[in-house]
Amino acid sequence: MRWRRPLKRLLLLLMFVCMTIKLHLELRLLDSSGERVLFPWRTNDTARNTASLFGYPQREEEGVARAGGQAAAPPGTRDGREGMNLQEYFARIKTSLAGGVRAKGPGQANSTNKVKPADNVKGNSSVINPSQKGDGGSAPSQTKTNVPPKSLPSGRKPLAPAQGSKYSNRKLTNDNSEAVKPAIRVPAKPARANPRGAVNKRASAQSKKGVSHDVDTKEVSLTQQDIVRIKMELELENKLQTVYNEQQFGPVLANTSILLVQVHNRLENLRYLVEGMTKVRGIDQALVIFSHDFWDPDINAFVTNITKFRVMQIFFPYSIQLHPLTFPGRDPRDCSWNINRKGPLKCLNRAWPDSYGHYREASFTQIKHHWWWKIHRVFEGLHVTRNYTGHVVFLEEDHYVSPDLLHVLNILRRQRNALCPTCQVLALGNYNKMSTAVYRNYIERGDWWVTKHNLGFALDKKAWKTISTCKEQFCNFDDYNWDWTLNNLEHTCFKPKMTMLSVRFSRVVHVGSCGTHVKKNSCDVRREVQAAVSRFNGGKQWLFPPNLVLQANYRGAARSKKGNGGWGDLRDKQLCRAIGNGTASEETLLRLQFPERE
Repeated sequence: MRWRRPLKRLLLLLMFVCMTIKLHLELRLLDSSGERVLFPWRTNDTARNTASLFGYPQREEEGVARAGGQAAAPPGTRDGREGMNLQEYFARIKTSLAGGVRAKGPGQANSTNKVKPADNVKGNSSVINPSQKGDGGSAPSQTKTNVPPKSLPSGRKPLAPAQGSKYSNRKLTNDNSEAVKPAIRVPAKPARANPRGAVNKRASAQSKKGVSHDVDTKEVSLTQQDIVRIKMELELENKLQTVYNEQQFGPVLANTSILLVQVHNRLENLRYLVEGMTKVRGIDQALVIFSHDFWDPDINAFVTNITKFRVMQIFFPYSIQLHPLTFPGRDPRDCSWNINRKGPLKCLNRAWPDSYGHYREASFTQIKHHWWWKIHRVFEGLHVTRNYTGHVVFLEEDHYVSPDLLHVLNILRRQRNALCPTCQVLALGNYNKMSTAVYRNYIERGDWWVTKHNLGFALDKKAWKTISTCKEQFCNFDDYNWDWTLNNLEHTCFKPKMTMLSVRFSRVVHVGSCGTHVKKNSCDVRREVQAAVSRFNGGKQWLFPPNLVLQANYRGAARSKKGNGGWGDLRDKQLCRAIGNGTASEETLLRLQFPERE
């Protein structure tokens, strides 16, 4: 028996050597091919977009003019801002936030008030049934006005638009018929010169790992006129708080189960989630709230055309899309994310680094801001939850749910008084990968281990009150992840700790391997959904249990660790506090453009 441990170590060593050789060969192939597309953070898009917004002439590398005939900036200038004082700079930011016509920078006679767009190609999601074959690849975008809508699959009938929907005329339904979006094209950029003639192999290695901290061009492709218009529509939608299909399914009651879905811009993932929701028993008695941090008319139309259950949409007003080049978006004073975690960073004005020496990356901080806003909004700012006594299930657009999701939630609510009266969290999801025969209809109780139960957990208003008492610590903890932040509060602030009842056979599966943190050459959402459906089918005998069985073990949460960073900027902390206090507004953002240092 003693030979097993050395053999295991030898096998692990061989695996490590093979992976190292494979990575080395791939990097050599990448360097020899001269490809630069895998590490786009080496370009200077953010600085150029900043110059475009505020009217500064755009600087070109080594005097090379941009496509379109624009002349390069004269040597020795710094984005055309020589001679500009602080008052002029602040005035231009204020004009930008107010949606007015931007001032023209020195040396620029005429310029269009438009942030540079980029290619925006929707993924192909023409088939929602996971059993049907397909590679789930993306299809080229086409101009919508020239392409007729695709016919529905055989045997399916088009769904009627939701009652009162202002998107009723859009050719988009929730049966996963393909949304064809107009292509947004930009001229090709000249390759950035490398004076040393060397390739940044460390950055290339990071790209090979699939980590990307580049700017999402879809979030900076709106003109200022578009931003002003969308802000007005967004504010109106948040005030109306329309519940669609209420006439068909009845009003929302004080104990109605609510599913709260955080949505960004992945319509294909969202289609699969909604398709799974339509199969959930009792979904017609629930309310599904979609919380958006990206304004997309196709996504909005898709949601309001849902007919199988009641829906509502809320919109995060402090998104990168609506503030692309000012805080809380990518402010000119922000620095790039330091993926190498060492070495000085070159930026216009060094802002506040986090505990690792990183500087602010807006796409990450938005996730935490949005989560904090949506939970505050649902429990404090909606008419339908004013006297709410039920549970809110937290989901995201890249989740897939089992058909007995609400059935299990009701059992947990019923058995909580007998099994764990102090449990404030009902966890319906986890990342357990073993056979469903191992987990069966077992549940366990213990401390809320947030990072392992951050999908499909349910909170009531009492649990929200516990979290809100620690809002100061939530906003100060140096981590851009809301779940790692809550896990820290579990050990440092919640007195006593928040406890949970959790199912072992997860009723929620994460099917979004491609997202904010991970980029892949090919993302097959359909295949991931097929795997989730197969898992639920394989455990069919454990679905819809008459009751749940408590196992004897009691689990404690993971130890509190140092945050992952990305939350060192004082402005993020102040905006977070304003959201928690219910005082956040556009005036708050304007005031945070030039805050005092702590």
